[in-house]
Amino acid sequence: AFPVALSQLESRFADEEFFVALEALALAVFWLLLVGVIYLTPLLGAADVAQDLSCDKSRATSSGGGFFSTLSGRGWRRSRRGWGEVDRRVAALAFCLLAFGGLNGVVWAYRHSFYPPVAPTYPGISEQSPFLCGQVPPDPQVYDGRDVFRRILARVEANPRKGPPEYGMLALGTGERRWAERFRESLLKEVDERRYTGPAHSVKSVQFEAALRAYYYPRVRDRFPGLFSEEEDRAVRAWFAAINRRALTVEWVDLMYALAFSKWPEGPYENQENGAGLLALLEAEGLADPALSAANRAYLARNRRGWTARFRVTDDALVYQPEWIDNAYFQSLYTGEPLGTNARLSFEWLLLQALPDGTPLRYNHPGRATLAGIAYLGAKLFGDPRYVWLAGRAVEALERRGGYLFAQPGVEEPVLLEGRSPTEGSCLLYGDSGLPNRKGPLAPDKIVFRDGWGPEATYLLVNLRFTGWHRYKATGTVTLVYRGQALAADVLDGQPFSWLPVGRSLFRDKRIPRENLNGLVVAKTGMAAVLYTLTGVGGPWAQDPPYYTEVVAFETGEEMDRAHIRLTGWRGWQQDRWIYFYHNGGPVVVVDEARGPAGAEGTVAWHLVGEEEMGAHRFRLGGSSGSAEVILLSLDEGGRVEALERAGGSSGLDGVYSGISSLRVATVFLYGEWVGAEVKKGISGLELRRTDTPATFLSIPLR
Repeated sequence: AFPVALSQLESRFADEEFFVALEALALAVFWLLLVGVIYLTPLLGAADVAQDLSCDKSRATSSGGGFFSTLSGRGWRRSRRGWGEVDRRVAALAFCLLAFGGLNGVVWAYRHSFYPPVAPTYPGISEQSPFLCGQVPPDPQVYDGRDVFRRILARVEANPRKGPPEYGMLALGTGERRWAERFRESLLKEVDERRYTGPAHSVKSVQFEAALRAYYYPRVRDRFPGLFSEEEDRAVRAWFAAINRRALTVEWVDLMYALAFSKWPEGPYENQENGAGLLALLEAEGLADPALSAANRAYLARNRRGWTARFRVTDDALVYQPEWIDNAYFQSLYTGEPLGTNARLSFEWLLLQALPDGTPLRYNHPGRATLAGIAYLGAKLFGDPRYVWLAGRAVEALERRGGYLFAQPGVEEPVLLEGRSPTEGSCLLYGDSGLPNRKGPLAPDKIVFRDGWGPEATYLLVNLRFTGWHRYKATGTVTLVYRGQALAADVLDGQPFSWLPVGRSLFRDKRIPRENLNGLVVAKTGMAAVLYTLTGVGGPWAQDPPYYTEVVAFETGEEMDRAHIRLTGWRGWQQDRWIYFYHNGGPVVVVDEARGPAGAEGTVAWHLVGEEEMGAHRFRLGGSSGSAEVILLSLDEGGRVEALERAGGSSGLDGVYSGISSLRVATVFLYGEWVGAEVKKGISGLELRRTDTPATFLSIPLR
């Protein structure tokens, strides 16, 4: 365990905890085998030692006794054995003290490994204004709020996995008693099965599912008088009381979270604030166990979360934000506090990352988060027509692919607004950092490049962080290049690990290796390299990128938006990445310059989608339609550019730039009329010239 602990301290606990434990176990087995070799096999050596002792005794006797004779025989051996016993006891005590102190040091370091106490700042960014955006023309599409509401209900009705929340939303949204009867039947079935009242094992997110029942039950019951008999109402209330007891029951998984979050285990689930949301609703709706009401309220008073504390979930996955907003909404129903800046920013953070054609966006998680329901909730809470528009665009995307929706609390009636497109363009986004129970500093989060809000607009997303509980090794990487479809994207299609607990089995978070992302990858050094050499676990690439990428510059303009970001202090490497994002269907150019220690190997990886090779390091993206191209260009004579077929049969190609000690490369994405353009390194910089109109020319300076 000692070398594994050293490796984790060196990497700031960047590796998945379960696999770290397995690595320690593998080394322990190897060590025990060595111990067995030492202590079980030297029988011949023991006989040789006995013979040597006999010779020593004979020499001492022949010398006539005296001082040497007192050291011979049984007395000499007893003296040596006695001192040995004392030495072993002292060594054992010293080892135990060192192990205890080391364990405490490792635990302390682990608890402080999720985010740093300070973060890079940027001019113009503040707690009240954490987003810095340019402007683009609006999309002409307009959506009627009532029609969008009707289409949302239709997508909920199309859900083949409907449960009480979906039936409850349909009953409230349509006013039809048939859906209320379905709600009653499905809820009483869950009451009879005692759902959500047993041990959670490794998945405590079921507290959110229980909260949805607590939200819809009183609303459907009040909307349809007589739907539940008095006896059924007593049974439902007893069931919610049992859910309350289970929510406050400490289980083994709570010990794991308590260790990481530096808190005493209590029972309510901290991630996405599911526990606080459930307890808040039980209290607000009068469904709590009367004997536990004081404990519920004490927990909520000690843990003032939701919009009171922050505007963004601290986990780095878009799919978690809508669930966190729901729990913040539940807590606001309990406190009755008016909506403030954090509530507004929590929806804005989703809007500014949204794909222009409404397709669900994903990163760091296999799930895709449609924004249809949560955007409509934002329209209801703030009367903002942009959210009606976003909900309409997201519903259209679901309808195109036959998708469906789950229930969205708070969306029970139409919003009488005409939805109009946002006009925010490229944005630098800062966000809350920390853990669910600890607030960190405002920190770099994402850069979104956007050419407009039309369905075919170009979009590029950059990740700036590696922090939080659900951490993502994406510091300084391009998460997605999109134009009607993904052209370059993180590889997130790994298989779940069925032998792990359900709550830790998904291919997500720290489990996604750095080389699956679009950015700099460097070789392991130090103890991590030693352990990889011994065990072969984890691959040759380092998995501990810095917490944040520094934003050196971010500028928006009529012709082009640009950003310069810098990654420093990663095993001796520094990377500068410049992104030039041209408007009106122009190209996107990413220039990387990285320098590392002498002899160290570094790589800039790109994962391209639907490729077809067109020539030397030029590839068609987006399938046979030829809607886009990418050119991989090394700017150093000693650099290597390779195109590797994607492993596992998945569609795509891995473009790799490799170099020793330094890298200087450019990646150029071409769309529409720029497809086929000539790209070369010139005297003044990178030169791009359209072949159909040679007078159309761009020159990008290379630093």
